[in-house]
Amino acid sequence: MSGYGVDVDALKATEKGINDTIRELREAGYHGHEHSGQAVIQWKLNVDESGHQAITDGLDEMLDRLRWWVRGLIAGTEEVVTTLTDTRTTYERVEQDVASKLKSLAHMTFSNPMGQQTPPAEAPR
Repeated sequence: MSGYGVDVDALKATEKGINDTIRELREAGYHGHEHSGQAVIQWKLNVDESGHQAITDGLDEMLDRLRWWVRGLIAGTEEVVTTLTDTRTTYERVEQDVASKLKSLAHMTFSNPMGQQTPPAEAPR
């Protein structure tokens, strides 16, 4: 044995964790703009709140970059989840196919192919 294996439960837990994180990022955004990263715009400050125009301008620039980063993060993590789901599904399907083939092989190997019942062989005397 090579020791290689796939922990399907770990893949499911990873998918769930990533999906929960994406859902929270979406919920922080405005309805209809969940994928846009618009949630960070709500952190903008006007000059009265920041106390200086340079601070407001710097924060606006940083928030715009952060918005694009969040947008890319959401899109990228959705691809990761899709890949994880596909990998898990493929692994489960192959595992089921192998188990089915092994059962079929065992049946063909150890069953009577003619379907006749033969009495058990008597032990020699």
